[in-house]
Amino acid sequence: MQAFAPRFAAIALALTLGLAPLNAARAANEGEPLPPGAPTEPYELSAWCFGAMSEYLDIYDRVKPDLKDIDKLFGSSVKNEDSPYAADVAAARDELKVLAGAIEAAERASPQIIAPRGVEAVKLGRAIWGPVETHARRELARAWMSWALPDRCDANAHELTAKSALLGRVLKYNAPTATDAPAPATDPKQP
Repeated sequence: MQAFAPRFAAIALALTLGLAPLNAARAANEGEPLPPGAPTEPYELSAWCFGAMSEYLDIYDRVKPDLKDIDKLFGSSVKNEDSPYAADVAAARDELKVLAGAIEAAERASPQIIAPRGVEAVKLGRAIWGPVETHARRELARAWMSWALPDRCDANAHELTAKSALLGRVLKYNAPTATDAPAPATDPKQP
């Protein structure tokens, strides 16, 4: 009975801390808002954010010449860079790694297969760029310049990673070990 109590306490702690959704009121008041239709569950939100950010980075290569032209026209401080907004792109790539890490951590920690839900959420995130991608490249470049990943994406990814690590430890703690294995069956014919 004593071995059960720590396991129960660990599971209760994981459920209390690890599975509670983000405080919606707090998240609603922070920075760039989530667009309508974005998922709100932590795993799906991280996958959606990953999709939106990965498409943002894919678009960059297509609009780079237009970014240079726009910067020349308005006298931006990045007009002399070979790759305009290089620091922004580097930061976006770093954020993409954070999002990918959160997704992977949640998938590893989940007792169920959740990757198909993640794939669908990534597609939804990438799809937010669809309407503007049908316009002229210059308009796509302007949209790229003004877009920002919703602030909730980063906070959610860090929380999901931490919660997944906690849940993963709980699941490993409760997994059977070699000492928990049943004793080998004896042959009834042997004395």
